[in-house]
Amino acid sequence: MNEASRVVSENQIARITGGRIAVADLDSETAIALTFYGIWGAGEFSFDEGLNISKSLNISMVVKGAGYRTEGRMIGMNQEATGRGARSRGSSEEESGYQAPLVRKGSKLRLATPEERGPRRLQHPQTDWDIVHGLIMAYRSGDTPVARAFLNQHAADKMLRILDLLEVWGAESGDPKLRDESLAISLVCDNFFLISAIFSSIIRAKYVVR
Repeated sequence: MNEASRVVSENQIARITGGRIAVADLDSETAIALTFYGIWGAGEFSFDEGLNISKSLNISMVVKGAGYRTEGRMIGMNQEATGRGARSRGSSEEESGYQAPLVRKGSKLRLATPEERGPRRLQHPQTDWDIVHGLIMAYRSGDTPVARAFLNQHAADKMLRILDLLEVWGAESGDPKLRDESLAISLVCDNFFLISAIFSSIIRAKYVVR
């Protein structure tokens, strides 16, 4: 069962990224979140199904509170909160939203949407999945300039991978608005990345000539 689940995970990530990203390229939390997203999208799935996949990837699903650090092969999980301004269980007033990408309610799991995530966690991302969610929220809060600044601050050395993950987020969402949003963010950030790379090449060339 575990071997079959592992193969499913690898195939899912290869499929939804067009072969551009492999499980080995990703941190543990992002790898399993992306696997869940490729299979179930933003919908619910059973805890046992999620557990089978987590075991196959040797990634533990761990209940975590506010301010947790991602360590080793794990994905954080919060209990679903209810009510207006709900917080993940164990969070303080300042820690609104889900700190972890995975949310549990009874025997069901689901992935938290970007707008459900804790702002502090997204402002200080620890994983690629955090960065993708943070980039989306940065774009929604201040459009192109804020999104570019966020990407440059948190993913200067891995922009292309983050933009690939962003496109997957939109494409697999099943929501035309989210798909169009992710494409718009990717387009403006990708152009910025290309311009920056060209500018850097020109600067390096000048120094070489001298």
